[in-house]
Amino acid sequence: MFRHGSISTEIDKGPFFFTLAAFAGSLAGAVLLFVLGGSALAVFAGIMLSVVAVVGGIILFAMLTDKAYISDGILTMRYLFRKNRIPVKEIAKISLKDDIYSVYRRNGSLAGTMNAKLSGIGTVLLELDKNKVPFA
Repeated sequence: MFRHGSISTEIDKGPFFFTLAAFAGSLAGAVLLFVLGGSALAVFAGIMLSVVAVVGGIILFAMLTDKAYISDGILTMRYLFRKNRIPVKEIAKISLKDDIYSVYRRNGSLAGTMNAKLSGIGTVLLELDKNKVPFA
């Protein structure tokens, strides 16, 4: 779901739809409680549902922006507002620590990171392995 080509990570459908349902349900419940409710308990429940809706929206945004893909020989790693790009030929090594793949440039600096738990990360890593990128 939401792929950027054949060499790309994607969003898992189950967690995405669960978070989307929680976001929409809590937002609808909060609006309903604020419009119809007049008691202190209804206002408190509306505030709590608003908090759940805000957190659900943040999680949805993070899920939609966490991706890695290879297009035209360039590895693109995105998360939230950061987008890092590096040509596959310029990758010095990739290391795995705490479920995060760190991608390093030839000069030793960090080029970006990829989440090891993403669906489809195997296709990205397989393509990098085909291009003789060393894994440390």
